[in-house]
Amino acid sequence: MTFEHCNFLGDLELEKKETPGCRLYHLPDGQWVPSITSVTSFYNRDIFVKWRKRVGEEEANRISKFSANRGTVMHQLCEYYILSEKKDSKEKLKDALEKIVPFVEEEGFTEEEYKVGRGLFFNFYTAGLFNRIVDVISVEEMLFSHQMGGYAGRVDNIYRNLEGRPVILDFKSAKKPKKEEWIDDYKKQIAAYFIAYWEMYNERPVCGEIWMSNEYEGFPQVFEITYDDVKKYGKVFLENVKAFHEKVKLV
Repeated sequence: MTFEHCNFLGDLELEKKETPGCRLYHLPDGQWVPSITSVTSFYNRDIFVKWRKRVGEEEANRISKFSANRGTVMHQLCEYYILSEKKDSKEKLKDALEKIVPFVEEEGFTEEEYKVGRGLFFNFYTAGLFNRIVDVISVEEMLFSHQMGGYAGRVDNIYRNLEGRPVILDFKSAKKPKKEEWIDDYKKQIAAYFIAYWEMYNERPVCGEIWMSNEYEGFPQVFEITYDDVKKYGKVFLENVKAFHEKVKLV
């Protein structure tokens, strides 16, 4: 199959529609497609149903809200830091910490959500991970693919490494450190972004990275997703996309 490459980098925004259990994006050609996380969540829905039943709806809602909000604080601080025009890392940090305060107030996050999210960001900062980012290609970039019926999603960061090659980067937060065998869904997400970026811009990223910060250890985990990983997990994800389109009526 031949794809027409496009040049939306940094400018693309897609109309979004929330439906029960699925987020949809409207592609430039008029097609509605599921989000990447809608596809991966569809195949894990039984796990979450069982978890909610085990802990109870009220507790499940509390945990989910706290996790989402502290993760948002972490992601927003990463974005402020990376996009800061300050040259010195300490000045970038000061800039990010100043900008996050009104954001947290506007969103109505609790002090605990802010405190934990800030701590998760500091894990990345103190480990020196931001030094890997030689040149920022894009932050919160919308990517899409037409393969297997199509999908779309917003990746946290795309940057160039010391060799000038694109790296797909996703920030993740967790309660505790995760074993690599537990993060197959995250690897599928990276593969999905990798495939979409390559399709859209005719440039193959060198790899993907998952930066995982957790509440119990100060040092974050870094999982590198190689091209071989992308081929493996990308194949599974595209099969999931095809099956999703066959099973779910989108519009």
